[in-house]
Amino acid sequence: MRFFGIGFLLLLFLEIMSIVWMADWLGGGATFGLMVLSFVAGVMMLRHTGLSGVLLAGATMRSGQQVSLYQLLWPIRYTVSALLMMSPGFVSLAIALLLLLPFKGKPVAEMSGTFTAPNPFEPGSRTRRNDADIIEGEYTVEPDQSKAGTRDYIEHKRD
Repeated sequence: MRFFGIGFLLLLFLEIMSIVWMADWLGGGATFGLMVLSFVAGVMMLRHTGLSGVLLAGATMRSGQQVSLYQLLWPIRYTVSALLMMSPGFVSLAIALLLLLPFKGKPVAEMSGTFTAPNPFEPGSRTRRNDADIIEGEYTVEPDQSKAGTRDYIEHKRD
C-alpha cells in the first residue's frame, strides 16, 4: 500500500508524457480528437454495461452453472476499461485495450475442484455451524391418567 502513491505519480507522469509524445507525433488537434473519442467511447461503454453486467455474473454463479474465470471477471474488466478510457492519456488507453482482449481460460471448476454456488432451495445445501450440543428428535406429550389434575400433583409434590 505504501507504493501506491509512487505508482500513481508514475502513472500520472507517463500519462502526461504520452499526451506530449502523441501531440508531437500527430499534432495537437489530432491528439485532442483522439482523447475526446476515447472519452466518448468510455462513456458509451459504461452506459452499455451499467450495473447489469456485474449482477449477471452474480446470477450466473448463484444458478450453479459451471463458470469460467473469464465469464466471472468480464463485467469487472469491462467497467474498469471503460473508466480507464475516460481518463486522459494514452497509457491508460493502452491498459484499457489490454483489458478488453478476450483472454479465455479454463473453467473455474477445472482449476480447483468444483466451483458451483450452493442452491439455497436444495435440502442440505446450507452451511451449518458447529451444533455439537444440539440433539434433534421428536417427542410427544401424553397426559398421565394416574394423576387426577395438575393441582393435585403439585400439592402432592410439596409434601
